[in-house]
Formats: sequence, structure tokens, C-alpha cells
Amino acid sequence: MKRPQVREEIVRAAEVAAEERGYEIVEVEITKKQPTRVIITVFRKEGVNIDDCAEISRAVNESIDDDLIQGQYTLEVQSPGLDRPIRTKDDYRRNLGNKVEVRLYKKMDDKKDFIGILTDYGDDTVDIREESGETVTFDSKSISLMRQVIEF
Repeated sequence: MKRPQVREEIVRAAEVAAEERGYEIVEVEITKKQPTRVIITVFRKEGVNIDDCAEISRAVNESIDDDLIQGQYTLEVQSPGLDRPIRTKDDYRRNLGNKVEVRLYKKMDDKKDFIGILTDYGDDTVDIREESGETVTFDSKSISLMRQVIEF
């Protein structure tokens, strides 16, 4: 089976296993180096724990064909991590209402770094509400990094 078809099969198995348990797939990465590593990143608003990862891993392992991946491989299931950059529309959706840090390529209003609540996003823009209550709109292409702010 060709690599794109292998990936499709693995993604399909991961989506079924995750969705049956109330999770969504953030990313599926398959390394080219031997032994192959299949890394599945899952998300759930309530959080992801080690037992959940193990359960999803077992379900995916059982549902993919033994001969789907040639040679040995390892299967890893993980959470996105607290400091994962927010890049995709799904990432924006998952982080609506969360406090985020925005770093720009170039200064806007004399600064490059902003912190606020992610309130909206579109095809070309992202809005945050700063602590002052002011809404700041960024051109998506001007953002070099956005990630959730973790407060302890």
C-alpha cells in the first residue's frame, strides 16, 4: 500500500477511536525514519489523561492491519500540550474564550506582544479582548506566534 493510503487508513482508525470516546484528532504524524513512529494528538475540552491516551492507542492498534505499516513501528497518543502554538482554524475554535498570547512579526501600536481573551477569528483576522476591555484585531498573516496563556 502506498504511503498516502497508509496515512488515510491510520487517520480513519484514529478518528473513529477518538470520536467514540469524545475526543477529536488534532494531528496525526507518521515519521519516515525507521522504526516508523505514528504520533496521534487528541483533544478534549475537559483535558486528556494518560489512561485516555492508552485506551485510544489500544483501539487504534487493534483496528489497523498488522501489515499496514511495513516493519516495526511505535504508536504514541498524546495531548496537544499546554504551550502548543495556535495555528489552524480548529485550534482557534478550541481556544475561543481562552487567554492567549499573540506575538507579531512587526510592531503594531508600538508593541509586538499582546495578551487577551480570544474572542473571534475569521479567514483573515483574529480578535482578542485585552484586560483593559479593548478589542484588538490582527491580520492573521501578521501573527508570528499565538498560544494559550497558562495561569497557575
